[in-house]
Amino acid sequence: MNIELYYAPQTRSIRPRWLLEELELPYTLHSMELFDETMRSREYRRIHPLGQIPAIRIDGEIMIESVAMCHWLADQFLEKGLAPKHDSDLRKAYEQWMFFLPGTLEPPLMEMLMHTLLLPEKSRVPQILPLARRRYTQALKILDNVLSDRPYLLGASFSVADLVIGATLRWSPNDLDRFETLADYVQRLEQRPAWQRICTDS
Repeated sequence: MNIELYYAPQTRSIRPRWLLEELELPYTLHSMELFDETMRSREYRRIHPLGQIPAIRIDGEIMIESVAMCHWLADQFLEKGLAPKHDSDLRKAYEQWMFFLPGTLEPPLMEMLMHTLLLPEKSRVPQILPLARRRYTQALKILDNVLSDRPYLLGASFSVADLVIGATLRWSPNDLDRFETLADYVQRLEQRPAWQRICTDS
């Protein structure tokens, strides 16, 4: 399998990169700079039509959604144990947490980051923040409760659901101060050898 990943640190592209390391697959890394002219170039837009990252090319075919990349890759290597088999009793819970990330956890967090940090100050809408923070806190409470009696979302074993959610929780570590269980969870994920191999630029 020939894999090329278009990547920039501290972005969603850390998800597929971390997974590639977990799977111990060889890949070519194309490092990019956020907001650089290269990402807006006609050449790169042939790879990602929105000029965003990540993008991944697998045997010549391009994918552009980080969770979809992770979902697909994990299913190609079920023998690695990072996703439950399709007839497993854990598969429903796995799918739920994979989609909890883009559907519930990430949207309010992105609104918070956009309107406090990423957008130019004149474009920020502070009125958005209270609702976004409430929604994000609700999502954190759900995760905190689930992880109160288990090390990982599916129980005793780490899965790609932990990877995509854990990578996202790292975007706002201060919000974990009130959730000791989640803070411990993220620290546990960061001890994984695959994470350690990439953490210096992630």
